[in-house]
Amino acid sequence: MKKVLAFSGSNHSQSINQTLVTLAAEKFTSHEVTIIDLNEYEMPLYGLDVQEKGFPDSAIQLRELMSDFDALVIASPEHNGSMPAFLKNIIDWLSRLTTPGKPFFGDKVKPVLLMSTSPGATGGATNLKSMATLMPWWGGDVKETFSLGSFYDKYTDGKLDPETDQAISNVIKKFEATI
Repeated sequence: MKKVLAFSGSNHSQSINQTLVTLAAEKFTSHEVTIIDLNEYEMPLYGLDVQEKGFPDSAIQLRELMSDFDALVIASPEHNGSMPAFLKNIIDWLSRLTTPGKPFFGDKVKPVLLMSTSPGATGGATNLKSMATLMPWWGGDVKETFSLGSFYDKYTDGKLDPETDQAISNVIKKFEATI
């Protein structure tokens, strides 16, 4: 049994991407999944002047935590066609904790499932394409992606509609086989 770390790239207290990653984590049958909240890893806005004062303990802790896992599930919102500043800031700090050109998700490349959802029809698909392109630089090997548009039409009363629920089950099953 492999260990999978799951998190959302959102800092919103009512994040639908956090909901998505939690729903996805419940679908795993062959691996142990740990869900974290990146809000618990507070980091100042990255900048060279700030870095000269030292690395935040939370960045070091997050990097060490990621190293302990075999795979990642990341659900990221899309802000203006890109990842949110919150997630980008975390990526910036993590990237500085390792030798340039080395993976910063851990000491080895990890299989990654990239997910996104939004109230709009495209479900953050533009951001997923961008993140998938960047993932090899970060130490991730994207095995699957999943974009869920029109979140509030497909998630009501704490449940997904049957078609969407099955679609998530299918992508998790395919992802599990790659770990």
